[in-house]
Amino acid sequence: MMDARCSRVCRSPWGGQWVVAAVILGLVGLAPPTATAQYWGAVTGTVTDADGGTALIGARVLLRSPETADVVRQTRTDAAGDFQFDRIRPGRYVVEAQLLGYKERRIPLRLEIGESRSLDVTLELKTESLETVVLSASRQRERLLEAPASVTVLGPEQLRREAATSSVEALRSVPGVDMAQTGVDRREVALRGFNGVFSTAPYVLADHREAGTPVLGLNTYSIMPTLGLDLRRVEVVRGPASALYGPGADGGVLHVVTTNPFREPGTAVSVAGGSRRYVEGQIRQAGVINGTVGYKVTAQVGRAHEWELDPEMPQDAPEIGRYRQYGPDEPIPAGRRTVDRQLRRQEDFRKYQANGLLRYRLGRETSLSLRGGYASLTSPLQTSIGTLQADGFAYSYSQLRLESRSFATQLTLNHNRADEDLYLLRTGTAPIDEGLRWDGQVTYRFGFAPFGTDVTLGGEATLTRRSAATGLAEGLDDVDEFGVYAHTTTPLASSLSLTLAARADHSSITDDVHVSPRAALVYTPSVHHALRVSYNRSFSPPAADGLFGTQFATGPMPALRTLTQTAELGYKGAVLENQLWLDVSGYYERKNNVFATRRVEPLTYEQAGPIEYWGIEASLEAYPTPVLTAFANVSYASDEHFPSADPDVALNAPGVKLRGGVEYGVPAGVSVGATAHYVASFPVRTGPYVGTVDSYTLLDVRAGAPVPSVPGLNVNVTARNVLGTDHREFVGAPELGRMVVARLIYDLPF
Repeated sequence: MMDARCSRVCRSPWGGQWVVAAVILGLVGLAPPTATAQYWGAVTGTVTDADGGTALIGARVLLRSPETADVVRQTRTDAAGDFQFDRIRPGRYVVEAQLLGYKERRIPLRLEIGESRSLDVTLELKTESLETVVLSASRQRERLLEAPASVTVLGPEQLRREAATSSVEALRSVPGVDMAQTGVDRREVALRGFNGVFSTAPYVLADHREAGTPVLGLNTYSIMPTLGLDLRRVEVVRGPASALYGPGADGGVLHVVTTNPFREPGTAVSVAGGSRRYVEGQIRQAGVINGTVGYKVTAQVGRAHEWELDPEMPQDAPEIGRYRQYGPDEPIPAGRRTVDRQLRRQEDFRKYQANGLLRYRLGRETSLSLRGGYASLTSPLQTSIGTLQADGFAYSYSQLRLESRSFATQLTLNHNRADEDLYLLRTGTAPIDEGLRWDGQVTYRFGFAPFGTDVTLGGEATLTRRSAATGLAEGLDDVDEFGVYAHTTTPLASSLSLTLAARADHSSITDDVHVSPRAALVYTPSVHHALRVSYNRSFSPPAADGLFGTQFATGPMPALRTLTQTAELGYKGAVLENQLWLDVSGYYERKNNVFATRRVEPLTYEQAGPIEYWGIEASLEAYPTPVLTAFANVSYASDEHFPSADPDVALNAPGVKLRGGVEYGVPAGVSVGATAHYVASFPVRTGPYVGTVDSYTLLDVRAGAPVPSVPGLNVNVTARNVLGTDHREFVGAPELGRMVVARLIYDLPF
């Protein structure tokens, strides 16, 4: 019977397999436990400072695939600077060590079966490198030194070293940047002047997507997807860039680049608190599924008690006096804050946002990405028609992008909605209802071998659809804009290159075509020095966003187009064995048809010009010792007010700005620093905000350190305006004082 049963089992379709499986399991069970363990390998090591040999606590250590750069394993160094990876499959890897303030170190590794390896990894303190790659100056990857424009790149160590209330606060120390703080989290940013409370300049990109709100046209950084935890780099391109980016880019470009989940998986949490009842939290979670799908989720919540206007102060009284006064028998709409039946700004600042990314890798250099996000803001917003009070102002976006080595295309949608919760304090009415902006782009890059020319071709179509409760001028609810461009870089000699570019744009408003050309020569006599000369002619037809203010203006419709011509000469280089870095730019600019305020009451706009001015930006960075960094920069504009322009025009920014500071990086991640800012007085002429901003000097101090007992936990504290100098940074904005913020950031182990 035994043979019969065996015969039936063996003849069964599954019987033979079960017998084999049973035998294998039995053998595995009888095998010594060390037989399987001997297959796996292990990697251990210590991360230390290259100069003093001090153990670096909380350094991020990654085990990457050498082919795809995917993160296989990730950990943090402990209180002794040690790290360990167990149960590693045999094969080739790259061990990468990172710590803010230090240069990344990559070590190739081949692990045999059952092998245990020990690595001693030393990290050098980081200094600026002219080998940095920049994306935004030419819409293609190129060395910072060879870029045909004035460019500054901020990396994670600069973006994270301050505990700031705004993600763009780190830009304040960049030469050529004009920044005015108008609230706890609100910043107005311009490059080389012409700042304002209602401007599309600079042209702001977030991961290649235009990030401004489609109706207001504001660069509302509070609700952009620019969380400090998720920032990888910010590129600042000064000077006109309409030859590549079209309308709205004649004031320069800010490109915010966030992290890649394939390169930086993991979880990070940040909590902050400080003056003005400021409380904020951020979270970032990123990972990889099956080696081909990367995902990332970020979220942020924050609130504070806003800086307030004082009716007893002469600088605040004109602004408050413009707010609507309700009569004794007039009903006051629900949700409006009033004092003696007069509208006033709300004191509470609130924001929250959530963002998501899915990236599917189609090949080593090809990926398909889907992004989306939603944000809400409660805050006063100064605009060219007066101050708006936003309560739950909603902003959302989506982006589908396909990119490879030489080709990229994307479709984006920006949407904002406010309903009755966004109202004008001057009238109490809700001027904005809803806005949509569809944007499609395609870019193709190739080489033209006979001349060694790199060629980039592109096209863009933007459709803006809006509705307004009070109605815009006829024909402005739907605006269609189309543009095509070409960009070439050709080597003329071993150290000399020529850049030529041009873009043609058509707008349904003017129904004609305008061309914005660009030409530049870059001379690089050595790997550490570069000279450049450039010319840009930015003939900007009206961007759809810039027309919002005309719905409340009186008088004839202005020409609504600005011609800007800019000539620039610049140098960037390193001297004294790379211990001293110098960046100098000089420019001359002429503008025709500048959008200007004719009268405040009633609010009337016209275009003025021509105006001419020149400026100089100089930046010096010194690294006298491995642990000490010092910097100083100056920005100067020859004129800040043009009263003969009729109506008179102002830069709305100081003619003189001075910044300087030091950063002392103690080994093991501890750092202290200080920055001083001087801003000269300047006139303001924008919408109803007419007056003068007095000069002021600020001193900021900061300190940061890892927590030794908790690898991955860092704390930093920043005291902005530590001396408590009461000052205003823009007309119509409240007086500011000292602001102290402390932040904890915890990068969880992978």
